[in-house]
Amino acid sequence: MSTPNPDFPDALGHALFKEAADQSFQAITVTRAVREEAPSEIVYVNEAFTEMTGYEAEEVIGETPGMLQGPKTEQEVLDRLDRKIQRGQTFHGETVNYRKDGSEFIIEWKVTPVGQDGDKTYHVAVQRDVTDRRATA
Repeated sequence: MSTPNPDFPDALGHALFKEAADQSFQAITVTRAVREEAPSEIVYVNEAFTEMTGYEAEEVIGETPGMLQGPKTEQEVLDRLDRKIQRGQTFHGETVNYRKDGSEFIIEWKVTPVGQDGDKTYHVAVQRDVTDRRATA
């Protein structure tokens, strides 16, 4: 089970969400927008994220998702992600990310802004490694 984080919001800290996320086979990340023009920071990851990336929760909490990006991460995809999130829309795409050991993998991910009263300060990302699927396509 993932390590609790005191910055994890009460609205998302509900036991049902945490249990579902902890049981998911897909990597789940929750980030919080710190400032409008600043990168969001990670406030929660599940065990599937740890298995996919090699990072423990304690290593990524407080960091930005950019820590998983590198030379082959497509800037155009990240720009499209930013535009969708700024409009309060769900993003769906794929790109190259990097594990803790530096190895590349292709992720497909969906990111949805979440919040209350129109304040979308959190983003829930569901990710899966599609490297093998792309290699056989």
